[in-house]
Amino acid sequence: MKLKALFTAVALSVMVSTAFAADDKVALKGDASAELKAAYESAEKENSAAKKAGFEWFMDGKAMSKILEDGVKAANEGKDEDAMKTFKKVEAAGKAAQAQAEAAKTAAPHF
Repeated sequence: MKLKALFTAVALSVMVSTAFAADDKVALKGDASAELKAAYESAEKENSAAKKAGFEWFMDGKAMSKILEDGVKAANEGKDEDAMKTFKKVEAAGKAAQAQAEAAKTAAPHF
C-alpha cells in the first residue's frame, strides 16, 4: 500500500510541475513582421502535429518546442534573421518527425 501512495505522490508531482512549465510559454510580439509570424505559425503547427504523434524531435538536448521558444525570444529581441532560421529548422524537424511517425506505424523486423 505504501508503494501505491508513493507512486501517486510522484505522479501528481510530475503533473503539477508539467502544468507550471506549460504556463511559461513565450509569445511572439504583435509588431513582428507578417513573414516572421507566418514562419512561426507554420513551425508551431508542424511541431505540434509531431508532438501529438509522440515523435517530437530533440536537438542539442532540447525539445523542438523549447527551440521554437528560443526563436520567439530572438524575434522579440529584434533578431529576425536568427528567429527565421530557428522557425525553419523547427518546421523541417516537425515535418520529418511526422514522416517518421507514419513510417513507425508499419515498422517491423525484417528476416
